[in-house]
Amino acid sequence: MVNSRRQRMEMGVTDEHGQTKGAPMPLGEYLKPSRTLVLQATAKMAALEELAAALCRDDADLDYDTVMQAIMEREQSVSSRIAPHIALPHAVLPGYGRQILAVGYSPTGIPWNAPNETPVILVVMSLCGETRADDHIRMLAELARSLRDPAMLARMSAASSVEQIYAILQEPAEATSAIAVDRRKLRVCRSLALHACAVAKETRATALMLLADDVPELEFLDALPSGVQLIQVTGGGKTSGEPKRGTVLAVPLLGLRRAHRVKLAFLFALSRGLIDKGDTVVCLSGDPSAGTLQAMEIINVAEEFHILLSLRAQLKTSDIGGHVLDRILHIAAALAREGREGSPVGAIFVLGDYDNIRRRCQQLVMNPFRGYPENERNILDPSLEETIKEFSRIDGAFLIRGDGVIMSAGSHIQTENASESLESGLGARHAAALAITVATRALSIVISESTRRISLFKQGRLVMALDQALH
Repeated sequence: MVNSRRQRMEMGVTDEHGQTKGAPMPLGEYLKPSRTLVLQATAKMAALEELAAALCRDDADLDYDTVMQAIMEREQSVSSRIAPHIALPHAVLPGYGRQILAVGYSPTGIPWNAPNETPVILVVMSLCGETRADDHIRMLAELARSLRDPAMLARMSAASSVEQIYAILQEPAEATSAIAVDRRKLRVCRSLALHACAVAKETRATALMLLADDVPELEFLDALPSGVQLIQVTGGGKTSGEPKRGTVLAVPLLGLRRAHRVKLAFLFALSRGLIDKGDTVVCLSGDPSAGTLQAMEIINVAEEFHILLSLRAQLKTSDIGGHVLDRILHIAAALAREGREGSPVGAIFVLGDYDNIRRRCQQLVMNPFRGYPENERNILDPSLEETIKEFSRIDGAFLIRGDGVIMSAGSHIQTENASESLESGLGARHAAALAITVATRALSIVISESTRRISLFKQGRLVMALDQALH
């Protein structure tokens, strides 16, 4: 078991869709230099037309008017701006049998939705056929994660040709940050990492886990013995080192307390099959603000995380996709950290077992997702993130099918009161989220408006609580 897992870590772990975990998004399958542009457009519509024309020039099966109509219909329902500086317009075309991308880079930036917004610098237009809609959504989710790397945008800004931009998009993991490196802290990291390797060997640990966002530079990894099985956990912080071996695991770490970041990293590692019951893992972490590793823990998975092992076993027999849970946790972590317009928000996400869930819920307001095709309301679609965050202000719960399709927002959970099972200080929102997991096989995720804590409930019990760091 251990040898098999180590081999998968060395090669890069693949998920159930054949995608390599921790590897850069393989854009070469979908993108060509001829569809990589320095945009001449200075307005949104002109940029969309420029990219659509590039796609149609490169594929005789595409009709320009059909492409523009599909893109604009999608754009009118949900904005394609997925983050500051990035837009991801996309559409599903009936009868089209491929997935295809065109990328446009604007040196000056393009106003996208409103003049006062941060202008969009990178526009990725994506098309696919109806038969590949599910794969397309998963590709968009992975692509959005790769594109959000601020160092990659900085490298593109310094590029002098389309060929250089294309090369950067092919290898986003090579992005480097301009963060100044404190050589003394680097020596501390190197010393602690080497000691951790010795401890891992002595304890016959399965792996060395490193919370990579806790240090601005991973140069010290060059000194580690080649036999060490390494899991680099990153949550989107500005680390400048690139993976040398092993696996990179994306986890929404930002803003959480150190101990809770470690806990969440282990949940993701368990769900990916990187570690298992009976394994011992040496974990290195620290306070991101300190810029150095500060703590080493020797963790027996079965002893420390028996509740997470139980959760993983329950998820394996449910209809909940692991990639869907990951995506919801990323959105919940961002909502808890950022709130909306400077104010904290509370929210409930109920995931899986929808046929039973819907019989125990009542719509409080008009369902904003009603009537849209399923592929346009899947939580894996990165263009829906801002929409979901905005709808979090509505009272009630999001009901999400196990495959990620959002069935409703603003749903009232009608179950027996479960407040007696809750710890002190948790109110009606948490009671409802707990109760629905007693009556069904669903998993519920709750954001507390008052404390910004994220709580996970399954089978009538709290299986994980994640608190924000104190600043």
